[in-house]
Amino acid sequence: MDKNRIISIISVVILFTSCGTRKDEYDPYALSGNSNEDAQKSYFEVDFKKTESNLKTVHVKLNGTNGYDAIFDTGCSGMLISSVEFLTLIKSGTITENDYIGKATISIADGTEVEHPMYNIREVRVMDKNGKEHVVRDITATVIKNPVAEVLIGAAVIDNLANKSYTVDLKKDVIRFD
Repeated sequence: MDKNRIISIISVVILFTSCGTRKDEYDPYALSGNSNEDAQKSYFEVDFKKTESNLKTVHVKLNGTNGYDAIFDTGCSGMLISSVEFLTLIKSGTITENDYIGKATISIADGTEVEHPMYNIREVRVMDKNGKEHVVRDITATVIKNPVAEVLIGAAVIDNLANKSYTVDLKKDVIRFD
Protein backbone atom coordinates (compact mmCIF):
# COMPACT_ATOMS: atom_id res chain seq x y z
CA MET A 1 0.00 0.00 0.00
CA ASP A 2 1.14 3.48 -0.68
CA LYS A 3 1.56 6.10 2.04
CA ASN A 4 -1.50 8.20 1.02
CA ARG A 5 -3.80 5.18 1.13
CA ILE A 6 -2.63 4.26 4.65
CA ILE A 7 -3.15 7.85 5.86
CA SER A 8 -6.65 7.84 4.32
CA ILE A 9 -7.59 4.59 6.06
CA ILE A 10 -6.30 5.84 9.42
CA SER A 11 -8.24 9.11 8.98
CA VAL A 12 -11.47 7.24 8.26
CA VAL A 13 -11.00 4.98 11.29
CA ILE A 14 -10.38 8.00 13.54
CA LEU A 15 -13.40 9.79 12.09
CA PHE A 16 -15.75 6.86 12.67
CA THR A 17 -14.54 6.16 16.18
CA SER A 18 -14.92 9.81 17.20
CA CYS A 19 -18.46 10.01 15.72
CA GLY A 20 -19.65 7.39 18.19
CA THR A 21 -18.67 9.59 21.13
CA ARG A 22 -21.48 11.66 22.58
CA LYS A 23 -22.29 13.62 25.68
CA ASP A 24 -25.32 12.69 27.76
CA GLU A 25 -26.23 16.33 28.11
CA TYR A 26 -25.44 19.23 25.82
CA ASP A 27 -26.22 22.87 26.46
CA PRO A 28 -24.76 25.05 23.70
CA TYR A 29 -25.38 28.17 25.78
CA ALA A 30 -24.01 26.95 29.13
CA LEU A 31 -21.69 29.26 31.01
CA SER A 32 -19.27 27.54 33.36
CA GLY A 33 -18.85 28.56 36.99
CA ASN A 34 -22.42 29.83 37.60
CA SER A 35 -23.80 26.91 39.63
CA ASN A 36 -25.37 29.19 42.29
CA GLU A 37 -27.01 31.32 39.63
CA ASP A 38 -28.22 28.24 37.72
CA ALA A 39 -29.91 26.79 40.82
CA GLN A 40 -32.08 29.90 41.19
CA LYS A 41 -33.38 30.01 37.61
CA SER A 42 -36.79 28.78 36.64
CA TYR A 43 -37.04 26.08 34.02
CA PHE A 44 -39.35 23.38 32.76
CA GLU A 45 -38.74 19.98 31.19
CA VAL A 46 -40.58 18.41 28.27
CA ASP A 47 -40.40 14.69 27.50
CA PHE A 48 -39.29 13.65 24.06
CA LYS A 49 -39.49 10.39 22.17
CA LYS A 50 -36.93 9.10 19.71
CA THR A 51 -37.99 7.92 16.28
CA GLU A 52 -36.47 4.87 14.61
CA SER A 53 -34.01 7.21 12.90
CA ASN A 54 -33.09 8.79 16.28
CA LEU A 55 -34.93 12.08 15.74
CA LYS A 56 -36.49 13.66 18.81
CA THR A 57 -40.23 14.35 18.85
CA VAL A 58 -42.21 16.53 21.24
CA HIS A 59 -46.00 16.35 21.57
CA VAL A 60 -47.61 19.66 20.58
CA LYS A 61 -51.15 20.94 20.15
CA LEU A 62 -51.84 23.32 17.30
CA ASN A 63 -54.48 26.00 17.81
CA GLY A 64 -55.60 24.36 21.03
CA THR A 65 -57.12 21.19 19.65
CA ASN A 66 -55.07 18.93 17.43
CA GLY A 67 -52.16 16.99 18.95
CA TYR A 68 -49.11 15.86 17.01
CA ASP A 69 -45.69 14.40 17.74
CA ALA A 70 -43.55 17.08 16.13
CA ILE A 71 -39.90 16.69 15.26
CA PHE A 72 -37.71 18.94 17.41
CA ASP A 73 -35.61 20.37 14.58
CA THR A 74 -32.96 22.87 15.64
CA GLY A 75 -31.93 23.24 12.00
CA CYS A 76 -35.37 24.48 10.95
CA SER A 77 -35.94 28.22 11.26
CA GLY A 78 -39.73 28.13 11.40
CA MET A 79 -42.46 25.53 11.57
CA LEU A 80 -43.59 23.06 8.96
CA ILE A 81 -46.87 21.13 8.60
CA SER A 82 -48.00 18.77 5.86
CA SER A 83 -51.12 19.11 3.75
CA VAL A 84 -52.79 16.45 5.94
CA GLU A 85 -52.34 18.44 9.18
CA PHE A 86 -53.42 21.56 7.33
CA LEU A 87 -56.66 19.90 6.16
CA THR A 88 -57.31 18.62 9.68
CA LEU A 89 -56.93 22.16 11.02
CA ILE A 90 -59.34 23.46 8.36
CA LYS A 91 -61.91 20.73 9.11
CA SER A 92 -61.76 21.46 12.83
CA GLY A 93 -62.25 25.16 12.15
CA THR A 94 -59.04 26.07 13.96
CA ILE A 95 -57.46 27.63 10.87
CA THR A 96 -59.23 29.80 8.31
CA GLU A 97 -58.45 31.84 5.23
CA ASN A 98 -57.86 34.79 7.60
CA ASP A 99 -54.75 32.95 8.83
CA TYR A 100 -53.20 32.96 5.35
CA ILE A 101 -49.98 34.99 5.34
CA GLY A 102 -48.63 34.50 1.83
CA LYS A 103 -46.16 32.30 0.01
CA ALA A 104 -42.61 31.42 0.91
CA THR A 105 -39.80 30.12 -1.22
CA ILE A 106 -38.12 27.33 0.71
CA SER A 107 -34.66 25.96 0.01
CA ILE A 108 -34.54 22.24 0.65
CA ALA A 109 -31.45 20.17 1.45
CA ASP A 110 -30.54 19.48 -2.19
CA GLY A 111 -30.61 23.21 -3.03
CA THR A 112 -33.94 23.12 -4.85
CA GLU A 113 -36.24 26.07 -4.17
CA VAL A 114 -39.96 25.36 -3.82
CA GLU A 115 -42.84 27.76 -3.18
CA HIS A 116 -45.29 26.90 -0.36
CA PRO A 117 -48.19 28.72 1.32
CA MET A 118 -47.71 30.07 4.85
CA TYR A 119 -50.36 30.25 7.56
CA ASN A 120 -50.44 31.70 11.06
CA ILE A 121 -50.71 29.09 13.80
CA ARG A 122 -52.27 31.08 16.62
CA GLU A 123 -51.13 28.71 19.37
CA VAL A 124 -48.53 26.00 19.72
CA ARG A 125 -48.94 24.29 23.11
CA VAL A 126 -46.34 22.08 24.76
CA MET A 127 -47.01 20.30 28.05
CA ASP A 128 -44.16 19.96 30.53
CA LYS A 129 -43.48 17.02 32.87
CA ASN A 130 -45.56 18.69 35.61
CA GLY A 131 -48.66 18.97 33.43
CA LYS A 132 -48.36 22.70 32.79
CA GLU A 133 -48.97 23.92 29.25
CA HIS A 134 -46.56 26.40 27.68
CA VAL A 135 -48.01 28.40 24.81
CA VAL A 136 -46.23 30.10 21.93
CA ARG A 137 -48.46 32.39 19.92
CA ASP A 138 -48.55 33.48 16.29
CA ILE A 139 -46.07 31.14 14.65
CA THR A 140 -45.76 31.13 10.89
CA ALA A 141 -46.08 27.61 9.52
CA THR A 142 -45.14 26.57 6.03
CA VAL A 143 -47.58 24.06 4.52
CA ILE A 144 -46.00 21.49 2.23
CA LYS A 145 -47.81 19.22 -0.21
CA ASN A 146 -46.17 16.02 1.01
CA PRO A 147 -48.97 14.27 2.97
CA VAL A 148 -46.57 12.04 4.93
CA ALA A 149 -44.21 14.81 6.07
CA GLU A 150 -43.84 15.17 9.81
CA VAL A 151 -44.71 18.32 11.73
CA LEU A 152 -41.48 20.18 12.42
CA ILE A 153 -40.97 22.71 15.16
CA GLY A 154 -37.91 24.83 14.63
CA ALA A 155 -36.33 27.95 16.05
CA ALA A 156 -39.54 30.00 15.86
CA VAL A 157 -41.10 27.73 18.50
CA ILE A 158 -37.98 26.54 20.33
CA ASP A 159 -36.56 30.03 20.91
CA ASN A 160 -39.91 31.24 22.22
CA LEU A 161 -40.13 28.37 24.71
CA ALA A 162 -36.63 29.03 26.05
CA ASN A 163 -35.91 32.25 27.92
CA LYS A 164 -32.17 31.70 27.75
CA SER A 165 -31.33 28.22 26.54
CA TYR A 166 -32.39 24.63 26.22
CA THR A 167 -30.61 21.42 27.12
CA VAL A 168 -31.23 18.01 25.61
CA ASP A 169 -30.74 15.30 28.26
CA LEU A 170 -30.26 12.01 26.44
CA LYS A 171 -30.35 9.89 29.61
CA LYS A 172 -33.67 11.25 30.88
CA ASP A 173 -35.22 11.81 27.42
CA VAL A 174 -36.18 15.38 28.31
CA ILE A 175 -35.53 18.81 26.90
CA ARG A 176 -34.97 21.38 29.61
CA PHE A 177 -35.98 24.92 28.73
CA ASP A 178 -34.31 27.62 30.86
